[in-house]
Amino acid sequence: MKKTLLALAVAGAFSGAAFAQSSVTLFGIVDTGYSYYKGDGNGHQLVLTNSNLNSSRLGVRGTEDLGAGLKANFWLEGSVATDNGSGSGTSTNNQPSGTTSGTAGSQGFTFNRRMFVGLSGGFGEVRLGRNYTPLFMQITSNDPFGTNGSGDTKIYALTGLTGAGQISTTVRASNAFEYLTPPGIGGVYVHAMYALGEVASNAGSATVGTNDGRVYSARVGWAGGPADISVAMTRSDMLQLTTQGNYTGIGLGVNLTFGAFKPMFQYVQHKIDIVNTTIQDPERRDILLGLVASFGATDIRASINDYHIKNPAGAVDSARQYAVGPVYNLSRRTAVYGTFSMMDNKGVGTAFANGRATTTAGGKTTALDLGIRHSF
Repeated sequence: MKKTLLALAVAGAFSGAAFAQSSVTLFGIVDTGYSYYKGDGNGHQLVLTNSNLNSSRLGVRGTEDLGAGLKANFWLEGSVATDNGSGSGTSTNNQPSGTTSGTAGSQGFTFNRRMFVGLSGGFGEVRLGRNYTPLFMQITSNDPFGTNGSGDTKIYALTGLTGAGQISTTVRASNAFEYLTPPGIGGVYVHAMYALGEVASNAGSATVGTNDGRVYSARVGWAGGPADISVAMTRSDMLQLTTQGNYTGIGLGVNLTFGAFKPMFQYVQHKIDIVNTTIQDPERRDILLGLVASFGATDIRASINDYHIKNPAGAVDSARQYAVGPVYNLSRRTAVYGTFSMMDNKGVGTAFANGRATTTAGGKTTALDLGIRHSF
């Protein structure tokens, strides 16, 4: 009797929220594995890693039906390092730490991946908050490895570009306004984003620009039949210590589906403006050829990435990455996987690495990932 009364009391306490909200879903991914890294002239390393197939995460999302085709949506999602239990930082104003503000919550759990609220209907969807840039969405959707693990496209720190480690908007942007077109417009889709840097107008100086952290990004594509083709760009305004100006990324992505085979191609160019105009602005060009082949419960992923850098001093650096990896789906939610990748630096280059950098000019780095992923 006491248990029944308690259950009724709890149900009554939450009934208003339950009926007001059409749906609320708790979801997540736990992806943990073993990785072996080796770099010529720099030894090897054995580590327990996470997110080599899909990014480990914990989130809550929900939708309320407002009637007449209008819905309210929210999404809260944060990264979790499943090998050691730590969380990940987030950028409060699309700028690196040590500037106007920068990162926050680097040791505890934060909703750093996605956090937005919005409305959707026949007009499409509007979102306010933090989310992936349209250019990143194009890159990850045209990478067989989904920008995860040792075989992925190396875009996070823009390896080899001067000042690239300072860019915090190659993947996500905070303080963002987004618009996405509704499905069914002849296969055409548009994803646009504008994000605020939130620097006060009187804060401009030789080291801080009033537009620092402002982000423009857009993707336009067409999906029909076996093809999905899109172009995308991101521009970030970032003046850092009088050395780094704006970042611009542009890309073309194509993926096709022929039965069990899904070939992919993408071209991406990254450029960072240097405030000192007497030297050459650094550029990096990436070309990817990839394939996902599905045979029953097994997916085979493979890709070749070609990287080419033009550095400020005029030096040229390049590398080629080869990656292959099977995924065996034990169920709809659980999979085991493996990835082998090799990065071959060209000439005297040492900029690129898979897990462990090389100190040998023109050296190779290799990596092996083995893991298990469960989603809920």
